[in-house]
Amino acid sequence: MELTPSMPEGITPIGFVQNSPELQQLLTYVITNARAGELMAVDNYTEMVQLFEQTDDKIATVQQANEECKHILLLEKLAGVVGVSIDETYVHEQWVGLRENFHEAVGRRELATCLIIQDLMVESLAIAMYETFASEANGVTETSRIARQLLDDELEHLDMGLGRISTLLAEDADTVHDGLRWAHHRCMPLLFGMVKDSCDFLCREKSLVCETVAMGPIAIDLKMLEMAALDRYVSMLYEAGFDPAVVNPLVASMAAYDPSVREALEVTGVSAQGCDPSTGCC
Repeated sequence: MELTPSMPEGITPIGFVQNSPELQQLLTYVITNARAGELMAVDNYTEMVQLFEQTDDKIATVQQANEECKHILLLEKLAGVVGVSIDETYVHEQWVGLRENFHEAVGRRELATCLIIQDLMVESLAIAMYETFASEANGVTETSRIARQLLDDELEHLDMGLGRISTLLAEDADTVHDGLRWAHHRCMPLLFGMVKDSCDFLCREKSLVCETVAMGPIAIDLKMLEMAALDRYVSMLYEAGFDPAVVNPLVASMAAYDPSVREALEVTGVSAQGCDPSTGCC
């Protein structure tokens, strides 16, 4: 089946001549990595089709891949709107690791694990990122409009994933919880590592100290993005119906990825004490 995403009409490049070169670098970084995530999603959904038995599920998953193709084109349009280009040298290597973990789960025929990786973990970061761009506080109408369109699609994918995972939990909770444990320790350090190390990456690879960037008309707070993605992920784990006895130590273990996450965990009501994934506590 050929994937033929349609493109919106009437998007006019703005250019942002008033933006500093540093801000343009930051925008290039964010949009390029968002596009890398969408490219991975196309591969993930396409590969996951074979794990479904029902034709309707196969068709729905191909449609999800088709929507991710549309997102890639939208992000390329967004780059034009804010006056930057897609630059592969800004892409984090963690995307490769995430894709490899997903491929391994497909090889083991673990549908629940695949859904957890793509529809809970990756979507949590994507939704948090598009919510940032969709905010009217950014002061850029076209940017906000495109981001809201992307956000609406990702929220639909999340709802579909939650429904599928809830069904699988009802059928075989032990297997699904095992998939969550495996995916959490393999994938969450990669996802949060990308956000946590953003400024170091930009400084090391592009000589850009992102804390000093004049934000101009677009607000991008990388630390807040990390916290928003964490909050979304934790909320979705409980909403999907996972056992809190499994979820709580997994979430608490995330404090080991970044000490600043401890504060966010306290907001969620989950204690970060005494759990390090390297000790096997969870």
